[in-house]
Amino acid sequence: MITLLQCIDGLISKISVTDRQEENIKGSINNLTRYLKDSESGLSVKEVFTNGSYERDTIITPLNDIDLFAVLKKDDWKDGYGNLPNPQSVLSKFKDYLNSLSDYKDKVKQDRPCVTIELSDKNFDVLPSFEELGGGYSIPNYDLKTWTYSYPEKLTKDLDAVHRSKGYKVKPVIKAIKYWNRENSKLIPSYHIEEGAINIFLMNNFTNYEEAIRIWFNYAEYNLVSHKFKSNSDYIAAINKIKKAKDKLNEAKKLYDEGKEGDAIKIWKGIFDKAFPTVDVEEAKSFAKALTTEGGLKIGVGGLLSTTVGKVIPTSKGFFGEK
Repeated sequence: MITLLQCIDGLISKISVTDRQEENIKGSINNLTRYLKDSESGLSVKEVFTNGSYERDTIITPLNDIDLFAVLKKDDWKDGYGNLPNPQSVLSKFKDYLNSLSDYKDKVKQDRPCVTIELSDKNFDVLPSFEELGGGYSIPNYDLKTWTYSYPEKLTKDLDAVHRSKGYKVKPVIKAIKYWNRENSKLIPSYHIEEGAINIFLMNNFTNYEEAIRIWFNYAEYNLVSHKFKSNSDYIAAINKIKKAKDKLNEAKKLYDEGKEGDAIKIWKGIFDKAFPTVDVEEAKSFAKALTTEGGLKIGVGGLLSTTVGKVIPTSKGFFGEK
C-alpha cells in the first residue's frame, strides 16, 4: 500500500517544474527581455532580472507565477522637478507597448501593480521598477498612485540560507503550501508564504515533509501579517482557511500515530485534493487478487500495473532466496 510520505512526495513531484519546462521558460524570458530592452520600445529599460517563485525555485505548475523586474533608467522618467511619474502611467505604457508586439498581441493585461502576459503554457508578471541608493527598488503600490520599496534579493538570500540549513527541504514544502493556497482562492501573496516559511523554519526543525507542512500550518497565523494582503478581508479569510487545514493535519497525525494511515491519507487528500496521489481501495484489492492468479496482473508499456492489458506478471511462488 502506498504510504502517506510517498503520497506527499508524489504531490511535490507532480506540481514541480520539469527540466523541459525549465528550458521553455528560459527561452521565453530571453525573448521578453530582448523586447523590453529594445531601444525602440520607449521604455528606457536598463536591466531585466527574474524574481519571485521562479528565481527562488518555489514555482509550481501550471506556470502562472514568473516575475520579471524591469529596472528603468530613472533620469529618463523623472519630470522637470525630479519626481517619478504616476505608477499607472508607467504600467499603461508597458501594457500598450507589449500588446503592440505580434508575439504578445491580445495577451497582455494589467493585474494591479504589474503587467501580465498570458501565454498558452505560462504567465509572466512584468514589474516596472527603479533602483534606489542603498539597495532595494521602488515598485508600483497597490493603489497605483504611489511607489513602495521592495527588497527581492534579500528574500532570495534569506530563503536560500534557511533552505540550506534544513537539508535543502524547505523549498519543496513551500511548493506544497503554494499549491494549497492556489486551490483556496490564492488569498496569501506568494512571497509572503516564503517569508512565513523563513521565520517558521528558523525556529523549528523537522524530519520529513509531513512534519514540515504540518509545522507551517501550525505556526502560519502567527507569522503572516495583514498589511501584506490585498485587503483585511483577504487576511481574515486566509487565516480561517489555515486554521481549518491545521486542525485537519493535526487530526491526520493522530490517526497516523494510531496506525490508521489510510484514514490519515484520506484527510490529506481532502486538503490537497486533485494533485494529491492515492490508490483507490477497490483498485488495490483488485491488484492484490490478481497477484494470486496466473496472468491476472499485467504491466503496460509505461510501467503501469493493469488487470486488463500488458505483459503478464507471473504469480509469486513465495520464495526468492537461494536453495
